[in-house]
Amino acid sequence: MRHRAFTLIELLVVVAIIAILAAIALPNFIEAQTRAKVSRARADIRTVVTAIETYRVDWNSYPLYHYSDVARPDHDFHIGGTVPSWPVPDPNWDGRNPITTPVAYLTTMPRDPFASFMGGDPPEVREYLYVNWPYAIERFGYPHPPFVFAYQAYGPYRLHCRGPDTDGPDSGVPYDPTNGTVSDGDITYGSNNGFDRFIPFPPF
Repeated sequence: MRHRAFTLIELLVVVAIIAILAAIALPNFIEAQTRAKVSRARADIRTVVTAIETYRVDWNSYPLYHYSDVARPDHDFHIGGTVPSWPVPDPNWDGRNPITTPVAYLTTMPRDPFASFMGGDPPEVREYLYVNWPYAIERFGYPHPPFVFAYQAYGPYRLHCRGPDTDGPDSGVPYDPTNGTVSDGDITYGSNNGFDRFIPFPPF
């Protein structure tokens, strides 16, 4: 009995079909991962907002924040951490996260799912970004126009997820699920206006 082998053309057709299916499936898989991370980031931010608002009820003010310089061209802003403040040490800063220590409004600060690439940096740089605008104005020493603008636009504080583009809050465009992985990806929560009303700073 003779056994008929596949011809080269048949094998090439099969490989081409597999490649086409992979080209269709892979972007959908990546997009599903992005959507899952966005959903997690929104849930995490809501949890942090609850802790921040509870802190405010107890202390009649929002938690302070600090800039951290981690030898990159940008400066991240955080609720807590050990990286020295920038540009000068903050006399009010002792490195503790005020919403986890000494009162545990949160057991631990959640990590930004879009900051996993920052594995070699200190732990706080992988957390969600936070800024307290009135304190930013106070630390600057005078009503710095961008900070005043942000205070008016966002309210007393802002929480920020780096989003699919993994950068800081500088693109000025909210995450757009219709653009998905090519979206600028800013997932922003302002205390006055909720999610995704990212207002880019005007030029000064």
